[in-house]
Amino acid sequence: MISEFPLFCFTTLAGLGAGAYAVNAVFPMAKSSKRAWLFPFACMILLAIGLLGLPMHLGRPERMLIALTQPSAMIAQEAYWSIALGIVLLVDTLLVKFKGRAPRALSIVGAVFALVLMFVMGNAYFVSLAIPAWASWATFLLFVCGDFAMGAALAFLLDNVLSEGKGEKEADTASRQTMFSNARIVLAALALVSLAIEAVHFSNVGLSFAPFAASAVIAAAGIGAIVAARMGKLTGKAAVWAEFVCLFAAVAIARYAFYAACVL
Repeated sequence: MISEFPLFCFTTLAGLGAGAYAVNAVFPMAKSSKRAWLFPFACMILLAIGLLGLPMHLGRPERMLIALTQPSAMIAQEAYWSIALGIVLLVDTLLVKFKGRAPRALSIVGAVFALVLMFVMGNAYFVSLAIPAWASWATFLLFVCGDFAMGAALAFLLDNVLSEGKGEKEADTASRQTMFSNARIVLAALALVSLAIEAVHFSNVGLSFAPFAASAVIAAAGIGAIVAARMGKLTGKAAVWAEFVCLFAAVAIARYAFYAACVL
């Protein structure tokens, strides 16, 4: 296991939750209000579990408290924005659970916090000049595009799962379905391109590009699942899960390889 495994867990899980919430702010889920609170709650749980990786990375919890007193430290900035997003997710969950809905403005604020968190995660490694594989503009693409792609897939998955059963599923308009489908294809394609760019960069600094090439192929399979569902070649439930599994796996494999570069 790589020494940076706690950070791998943090950026992958927290990035997944942040990406899903940001996408949902643009394409709100069409499901009954009785279960809508489970979406921000799921994003909050992913963020919380991921956030445990920061103190684990430092070795002892008290070191995290010291790090938080250093605003210029990247790990502190990651924690600040994670906490800010976590507060929005908690408020969203409580409002939807007990009031039936949350203000649209809250989702927008949360989406902004999520986007900033993604950039901060990427910047934490972009400024690591001692590791050429990390200190590249491609790092931002790897993190942000990856988070959006797997986050969109998760948002779509939860939309389907939480909308199932007892007539609770609300009818989507054809235009919304098409726009969301197109958006997921575009985001997945951008993630695929970011993986290809990262593969070229790793090759240029003398490291293996194979994990990123494999991730790009898996991401392409995720896009294929979306297209196949639109063409009626794949059942809805199978396509939903295939899309998420492929895009999450693609991001996770690439990110693991990214962190492994610091010990090579």
